[in-house]
Amino acid sequence: MSMQARDTANREPSPLAVSCDLDTMPTRDVRQLVRRVLAGRDGIVADDAVLVVDELVSNAHRHARGPRTCRLGLVSQGRRLRIEVDDASLAGPRMRTPDRSGGRGLVLVDQLASSWGVQHHADHKTVWAEVSLDGASSSRGPARHLSVAPIGQP
Repeated sequence: MSMQARDTANREPSPLAVSCDLDTMPTRDVRQLVRRVLAGRDGIVADDAVLVVDELVSNAHRHARGPRTCRLGLVSQGRRLRIEVDDASLAGPRMRTPDRSGGRGLVLVDQLASSWGVQHHADHKTVWAEVSLDGASSSRGPARHLSVAPIGQP
């Protein structure tokens, strides 16, 4: 398993459909927002997207200061959900070996997202992830849900 973000390339900003203030909106409402954006999509796809959003939002609350915002939108002709979470910390996210105190969040993001990374700005950072909605391959092989991965396999 890679301990680095798989795709940290500088990407052109894309128009994202929904934006929310994470300092005023409860995380449960952000999860419901994802489900509304993905209405009519396969249950596993929606569940994976909700997990990715939940982890990125939780990390922003746990490890950074506000202002914090989240943007969601369909990109690549609706084949991917793009998630962007801004916070005022300049420190980038880092994967660590999971233990009893945590460390599973970015491991989940790394497994469920087609790609993810961070963009650093002068006064904040954006952690972004894209979740494939059509079962397309990621850069590391066929897309798969965590529940079907054999035990001991990344």
